[in-house]
Amino acid sequence: MRGGVAERARRPVFVRGVGAVTPLGADWPSSLAALAAGASAIAPVTSFDVTGFPSTVAAAVPERLCPTTAHLDRRWTLLAPAADEAWRQARIDAPAARIGVFLGAESGRSSFSTVVALARAAGGGDTFDARAFGAGAAALAPKLDPRVVSPAAVTSALARRLGAAGPAVTVSLACSSSAAATAEGARSIRAGQCDVAICGGVGADVDPFMLAGFGKLGALSARGCSCPFDARRDGFVVGEGAAVIVLAAERGPARLELAGEARSLDAYHLTAPDPDGAGAERAMRGALADAGEAGVDYVQAHGTSTPLNDAVEAAALRRVLGRSLEEAHVSSIKGALGHAIAGAGALGFLAACAAILEGCVLPTAGLREPDAACALPHVRGRALARPVRTALVNAFAFGGANTSLVLRGVA
Repeated sequence: MRGGVAERARRPVFVRGVGAVTPLGADWPSSLAALAAGASAIAPVTSFDVTGFPSTVAAAVPERLCPTTAHLDRRWTLLAPAADEAWRQARIDAPAARIGVFLGAESGRSSFSTVVALARAAGGGDTFDARAFGAGAAALAPKLDPRVVSPAAVTSALARRLGAAGPAVTVSLACSSSAAATAEGARSIRAGQCDVAICGGVGADVDPFMLAGFGKLGALSARGCSCPFDARRDGFVVGEGAAVIVLAAERGPARLELAGEARSLDAYHLTAPDPDGAGAERAMRGALADAGEAGVDYVQAHGTSTPLNDAVEAAALRRVLGRSLEEAHVSSIKGALGHAIAGAGALGFLAACAAILEGCVLPTAGLREPDAACALPHVRGRALARPVRTALVNAFAFGGANTSLVLRGVA
C-alpha cells in the first residue's frame, strides 16, 4: 500500500483515449460491436501447417484487417494502428518530454520468420556453421527492421511515432504484461514524472514456437475451445492483438478514471497459479484499497479457460467481494479473442471501459455450462445493457505475477 487515497487526491489519472486491433476488428468500435453480439474469433490456423501440433486453432487477426508486412515484426503491425486510434481520440497537446510510453510485450524473442531465416543461414541440421551463419546474417540484416529483435525497440518506435520523449518502459511479465505496464503509466503520472502515459501492449503469438511451447506445457485446449469458467474447459486458445490506452493527469472531456492499481507475486510456481489464490487476492484487495472502493459493479476476469486458473480466480473473487459480488457481473473476453498473452490485460481494460462508458457488459463467449467451482454472476450469450460505475480488471501471469486495476466513471 502506498497511500493510494492521498496520491489520487493529489494526482488523478484519467482515461483520454483507447484503441485496439483484435481478431474481430481493425479498431475498438468494430471489435466491441462483435464482442457484444457474442462473436468468437477462434478458428483453424491457416498461416502455417499445424499437422501434429497439440492445438490447431487460434484467434488470429485476419490479413484483411491487418496485413503481414515482410521483414517487419507482427507486433508492430498490430500495435501501430491501435496506438494511432487511441492518440487521435485523446486529442492531447502536451510537451514531448511530459509524454511517456509504457508497453507490455513479449520477452526478447525475435519474430518467428527472423529465427527461421537465421537458422537457414546457419545451414540447419545438427551442426552450427559459423561461417555460413555470418554470411547469411550479414545478407539478412539490411532487410530487417530493428523492431523484429526486441520488444523494447517496439516501445521506442511507438514513442518516436507519437512524439513522446518522456519515460519509456517495456514490461515483460507474460500474461500480466500490458496490465502491469498500464499500472506503471498511472504511477508515473501520480508521481509527477509525466503528464500523459501511452500504455497498453501487444501479443503476436500465433506462430509455431508458441503453439508448440504452450502445448508442451499442457496449457492449450485439446478440444480447440476457449470457454472460461465452463465445466468443459480444458485449456486456453492462443490469440493475438493490441490495445492502447492514453492516460493523462488533465481530465479534459474524460468520463473515466483509473482509480486504483496493485500488483503482487505468488512466489509459488513458474507456470501454475497458487491453488490458494493468495497472490491474486492481494492484488485485487490492493487495487480496491488504492481506489478507495469496497466493491465493484463489473469484473473483467483474467478467465483463461484453464481448469485451475479459473477456479482459483473465482474463489479469490468470492473472498474479496463477498456478498457484493452477487450484485455485480463477471465475464472474460478470452472466450472470444483467445489469450493474447502480453496484450491480454490491456484488451480486458478496454472491455471494462466499455462497461462504464457505454453500459455495455460483454459476455463470456463459449460459456455454456458454468462450473460449480466457478459460481459467479456470469454474463453469457450477448452483452447486457447495465449501468456500471466501477469495474475491476484482472491479469494473472505465468510465474505468478498478478495485476489488478480499478476503473471508475466520473461525472
